[in-house]
Amino acid sequence: MFWTRSSRFVSLAIPLAVLSTGVVRADLVVTPPATNTAQTLDQWHDQMDAQLQRVARKLDSFFKRADDPESTGKSTGRVRLMLNIQDAETPSLNAAFSGKLALPCAEERLHLFVDNIKRGALPGAEDPTTSDNTLQAGLRFWLLRELRSRLSFESGVKFRGIPDPFGQVEFQYERKLDGWLGRFTQDAFYYAKERAGELTQVDVERAFRNQSVLRSTTAAQYTEESNGVEFEQTLLYDLPLHGRGRNLIPSASVFAHRNGSFLMDDYRVNITYRTSFFRPWLILEVTPQIEFPRERDYTFTPSLRIGFEIWLGSLPEDR
Repeated sequence: MFWTRSSRFVSLAIPLAVLSTGVVRADLVVTPPATNTAQTLDQWHDQMDAQLQRVARKLDSFFKRADDPESTGKSTGRVRLMLNIQDAETPSLNAAFSGKLALPCAEERLHLFVDNIKRGALPGAEDPTTSDNTLQAGLRFWLLRELRSRLSFESGVKFRGIPDPFGQVEFQYERKLDGWLGRFTQDAFYYAKERAGELTQVDVERAFRNQSVLRSTTAAQYTEESNGVEFEQTLLYDLPLHGRGRNLIPSASVFAHRNGSFLMDDYRVNITYRTSFFRPWLILEVTPQIEFPRERDYTFTPSLRIGFEIWLGSLPEDR
């Protein structure tokens, strides 16, 4: 996703720049000059990925024991850039950054993260980033990782002006039944400035032989800044196409809230096309959409989103 000002994207590059400053110059590998655009992009990507993994290994060394293996898990980084063009409005640019450093020697129970993703946003929110151009950094602890249940705790700081500490607890439970997978997720979070909130989400999905997935998502959230209790119901079908990393994803959503009376906020239908673009780690996404938002008196509103994802570490299909 992109923001309206290009300077915001510059701020998202700061975490990657910080990672690069942690690299010892003697560790840098000198690569031969690129002979074409693809090689240039791959060299840039490989250097950034190597720096990300090197920083993770250095941090992980604090937890390393004598009997631990030398191999480490892959840390991941993702930058998502998107242009949104809506009927009769100026095109908007948004950007989202998400980075995770895995520390395997900490028994896979500790991750470091840097992102600008808003906690407690409904899963179908078009712009789930923090709205005030901030970055967040912190630690994620896995308190429980069983066959069906997971419990994690996040603690970090939101940076903009005076630091805003926050914490989040997430519980997730999965269960398979006759080819279907049910997943229950409960989040509770607290920002020192924005106060408390919670998000409840239920996903029911089924995978088919052609590797396509049908998913229903029901969610409700409440925060001290939300319009009462906000609801979402989304149905989507993820259909893999021939070729690596190509998917067609039609979806339909309704949004509502209850603050005294119960009101419908939006009706939305879209179809997303995702594909590897030029390089395996670069993903192109195109989403034509129509919706009927309450803020426009339920007027027919078309829009088009065009975006890119840049992946470091694992690729999307390896998540």
